Amino acid sequence: MVIKNIFRNRCPQCGKGLVFLNKNLFSFLNLTGMNLKCPNCNYNFFPEIGFYWGAMFVSYGLASFEGLLIIIGCYFYGNDLFDYWNLAIIVVFMVVLFPLNFRLSRLIWLYIFGNRIEVLE
Repeated sequence: MVIKNIFRNRCPQCGKGLVFLNKNLFSFLNLTGMNLKCPNCNYNFFPEIGFYWGAMFVSYGLASFEGLLIIIGCYFYGNDLFDYWNLAIIVVFMVVLFPLNFRLSRLIWLYIFGNRIEVLE
């Protein structure tokens, strides 16, 4: 249920309100636009200043995993492991997947650490 709510851009507390203003995870339009609070349950999506600073580590992990999958796919397609074409393909995929990684990393970070900050206040 949690993974489904992350991919559906839903609030970690109620599962109904949207975290990002735009529903589409691949949207370049208004990429960083987030609600300050859940429209349904009033859950605070910004519990402290700099809360999403740690989401860059999640984004790095997602991008590394995607790059690994791409390089394995290129290897099975017939490219050498250390080929400049693989690097170009990975860069193109990282640019295309940037909106997804940005939003998923913030949602995952909110789901992991959001409730812990709320309890401390």
